[in-house]
Amino acid sequence: MYFTPGREFPLRAAAPRQSHQPRHALHRRSELDSAHTPPPKRPHRPDGRAPRERSEGRGACPWGLTKPIKVGSDGRKCIWVPNARKTGDLRFVRTTQPFGAIARAAARGPRAALKRQPRHRIHVHWSCVRFARPSPTSHSTPPFFMRFLSTLAASVIGTLVALGLIVFFFVFFFFAVSLSADQTPTVQSGSVLTVPLAGDIPERVTNDPFQKAFGGGPSVDLRGLQTALRKASSDSRIEAVWLRTKGVSADWATLEEVRQAVVQARESGLPVLASSDEFGMTEKDYFLASAADSVFTAPQSAFEYNGFGTTVTFFDGALQRLEVEPQLIRAGKYKSAGEPFVRSDLSAPNREQLTALLETTNEQFMTAVSEARGLSTDALNRLAEEDALLSSAAALEENLIDGLRYEDEVRDRLRGLVDTSFSGDLPTVSIADYQRVSAESAGQSYTGSGQVDIVYAQGRIVVGDPNGQSPIGGSQALGSTPLTEALETARTDSRTEAVVLRVNSPGGSAAASEAMWRAVKRTANEKPVIVSMGDVAASGGYYLAAGADSIMADPTTTTGSIGVFGILFNAEGLFEEKLGVTFDGVRTGPYADLYSTTKPLSPDERRLVGGSIDQTYNTFLRRVADARNMDVEAVDEVAQGRVWSGRDAKEVGLVDTTGTLADAVAMAGAAAGLGDGPYRTRTLPQPKTIVERFSEQFAAQAQQVWRSATTNALERKFWRQKQMFDRMMGTHGSIQARLPFEPTIE
Repeated sequence: MYFTPGREFPLRAAAPRQSHQPRHALHRRSELDSAHTPPPKRPHRPDGRAPRERSEGRGACPWGLTKPIKVGSDGRKCIWVPNARKTGDLRFVRTTQPFGAIARAAARGPRAALKRQPRHRIHVHWSCVRFARPSPTSHSTPPFFMRFLSTLAASVIGTLVALGLIVFFFVFFFFAVSLSADQTPTVQSGSVLTVPLAGDIPERVTNDPFQKAFGGGPSVDLRGLQTALRKASSDSRIEAVWLRTKGVSADWATLEEVRQAVVQARESGLPVLASSDEFGMTEKDYFLASAADSVFTAPQSAFEYNGFGTTVTFFDGALQRLEVEPQLIRAGKYKSAGEPFVRSDLSAPNREQLTALLETTNEQFMTAVSEARGLSTDALNRLAEEDALLSSAAALEENLIDGLRYEDEVRDRLRGLVDTSFSGDLPTVSIADYQRVSAESAGQSYTGSGQVDIVYAQGRIVVGDPNGQSPIGGSQALGSTPLTEALETARTDSRTEAVVLRVNSPGGSAAASEAMWRAVKRTANEKPVIVSMGDVAASGGYYLAAGADSIMADPTTTTGSIGVFGILFNAEGLFEEKLGVTFDGVRTGPYADLYSTTKPLSPDERRLVGGSIDQTYNTFLRRVADARNMDVEAVDEVAQGRVWSGRDAKEVGLVDTTGTLADAVAMAGAAAGLGDGPYRTRTLPQPKTIVERFSEQFAAQAQQVWRSATTNALERKFWRQKQMFDRMMGTHGSIQARLPFEPTIE
């Protein structure tokens, strides 16, 4: 049957074709609703349009309905679909069966809806069908361009609002963390000071709120750790100290300073316990733990005790394959900074100085452990040679530790030390929080009205400002400009009575070292300047230290390396033989292309570069001779680029005494007449402002966390080698006063 627009008809279903009827359709065939009669015809309006009204039938659809719903107790449903020709016509369908098929047919437009439909496909009956003519009040669709502009404006506004909310959240979070970090913690009476020692122990930590909030790095630096342990010694609220070691990776000079602070706390009468979890103990962990009264490890944990060693990476073979020729010119037979590029193994002088460094470290370790545990050095050497990897039980048998205990058992031991009648949770305070406790509340008082400035000179030496030169997440850079400004601040500030220059640098640019030496010398002419050497203060690091009044180093500090070198890389073979690239040009003088990377040095050019290096080396010798009251010839004998340990440097006259950073501060205060201490201190260069830290360290922190999460120990080792290679390649054509290597004694 066919339908005619503008009229209403009841639907009379045709008999289905049995051959095409599905079996399941026989059970779902609907019956005609004979009780329902179509509504009477209504006259059209004068304008010819059908009246806009609802159907009169039972279960009629409301206007504007867009989804099928149940409209009566009989379960009938209705659907509304617009005309596909956009004429505004409406169709009303009433059915007692699922009407997916009829809805899809109606949505395809009037022609599809008016086709004869077999009963076995539709299974519905119609109440009425009405086709309404378009209303003269209907609006046309807005132009595409206007709709595009409105959508674009909404997207832009939404994006700006979202960004504003994100910025507001981060700023609010930043200030909240900063304020919470500055709050003074509450220390209960009978508390235990917990000192977690894992990973690196930096010279100085920044006030980065993201680092404090997410734990992206160490929260306590060396100076803060020393100060906190000294305050705990006089604080009546602290009953004991708990060292918790787990994979310490700091260098040996830093470990020596931490150990001395622990020994001083123990000698003040404060009980000190050390423990490790299932991770076990390495030599560095045990070196710190041995300073405690008692040492415990977890059962079945490992105990590493296999001696010390260091490794140097060589690139000569790789450069030969690439046909890149390193052209090395140096002053001093021990100045082996360029050896990794021109050799495949250690030279005899280099092996000699490395062996001396290892022997000093081994002797310091053996002496400290022997005194703490009451063991002979011969017995300790035998264990290192015969039993490299001890079990915790074997370490207990050898009297290296005092017991096998888990963390809860160590807490029980500490609870007994604090108060035998105490049965609640053990009151503890972390050293990260305790370092914010004032000295006055810990029972200390400052002496004198002046202050001692601690100026940090840390990282490889570069010219000017290191911003933009230090790779994110890589080694730090020491720029001549910020250090000179910091020394000038200390020199001109009337509150500053003395200066401690903390040097931890392998050297770098000779020109920058000379500029910093001059700034140190100017400050020393007006105020006492004491140099405290950290893990390494060699070559350029020693150069700038020579301007101070006195030099103090740790016994295991790597220092000396008084020598100069220069290296130029000739990549002519790489370009011509490997890549097929050639070069040609013109010049106004014979040496205009002296530092070119596409040709070898001629004999005259090599003589010129060598003369410049010798001149810089002689200047270096004179600076040291004047500072140490030695002849230039005497300095030359102990120089030649040789690396010395702090202990050996004292014997040859390059260092005045050995001691820690705290000892250097005490020496500076005494030289300025400030009394016995403690003294008010200020660190320079000044920390960056909140806005500067927020803008500069967000990206650095994100990349550091990403690198730590996506790289393992082996990959990080090769990353350090790549950084060293990049830095050496970046010194092309410049004279360097730097350490021949960056030793890591493990």
